[in-house]
Amino acid sequence: MADLYTIKNLMNEMVEQLIDDEFRLVKPTEIGLDSRAAYEVFINEDNIAIRKSNRRTLDYYGGFEYVDEEHVTVLGDYVFYSSDDERVQGHLDEFFMQEKE
Repeated sequence: MADLYTIKNLMNEMVEQLIDDEFRLVKPTEIGLDSRAAYEVFINEDNIAIRKSNRRTLDYYGGFEYVDEEHVTVLGDYVFYSSDDERVQGHLDEFFMQEKE
């Protein structure tokens, strides 16, 4: 039987593979956030993801404490915010609209 440490490491490996395959690394300012909101921000069309260690600053400087918990998923050392929340969708729109121009 695997211990919790092993399970956590396996989960982190899987999440990091997902991020490598399906997400883009951007600066917080590229999605309309204060530069202090997070060190690294990962995005795709449907989610914003950060390392769990950056959650407090994203909440404070990015206003993500107002994202409804039903749109937040914590997997291992990462937090995913779904575009089903208007705040999250607004930041994703900021990036993808600028990219199209």
